[in-house]
Amino acid sequence: MDAFVILFLIILIVCWACYERSLSKAVYGIAAIELFLRIVYFIKTNIGLNSFSEFLGYLPSNLLNGIIDKYTAGFINIILSWLFLLIMILFLFYTARSFIKTK
Repeated sequence: MDAFVILFLIILIVCWACYERSLSKAVYGIAAIELFLRIVYFIKTNIGLNSFSEFLGYLPSNLLNGIIDKYTAGFINIILSWLFLLIMILFLFYTARSFIKTK
């Protein structure tokens, strides 16, 4: 169930970015989901409240290990892992470009 919600959000972001014809919006959306999952995982593991940790327990730790590696295998896993790496490289490029850009 956890993966279906996250995958639905990713598909929704990609479809919206295709409609807007902007690759950067898709990259930022997927990176935002990845950062959100990592922040929630950090909070879940480092907070002392068991009930709050159980409440956040259904969320995976990140997209690559929590969803791609868990639900795919073989050649599809390799393709999705490299695609995820490419998206993270593009995110780094867009972020660095926005810091370097001067007006």
